[in-house]
Amino acid sequence: MINMMKRNELEILQEEYPEVLQMTYNNIGFDYLVPNKARNMFKLEYKCRGLGVKYDITPAQVDIPDIYTLRIKDTHKHYHMLASTYHKLAKKHSALASGWKGKALELSQKKFIENSTTDLRALVEQLEFRGVDLMAFAA
Repeated sequence: MINMMKRNELEILQEEYPEVLQMTYNNIGFDYLVPNKARNMFKLEYKCRGLGVKYDITPAQVDIPDIYTLRIKDTHKHYHMLASTYHKLAKKHSALASGWKGKALELSQKKFIENSTTDLRALVEQLEFRGVDLMAFAA
């Protein structure tokens, strides 16, 4: 039987961080906008994975997010990592060798957790705003 659960039913970041803005189901490249204290918005890619499953990303998710977030399925604990850290640690996806282009990079869940933080608010304050004010488009 096909699992008909929508992606958004697995994404529960807003329960812990009510200030985040969740994107629509078909948004490409990231799942949330996260504000810092200066109200600049940063893009976050969210993954819910089973225990031990690697954190892999698609080509569209390589350059867009500022932060990658992992939640282990059936838990409410979130692990957050700067995109720059993820890119330094990640390897080319193992499926690329077979010619499959659906994924771009991968990082073991263990390594992701070891190099992440559970404090999203502190992490977003480390980022430097480098774009347009995305809230201007929401008005």
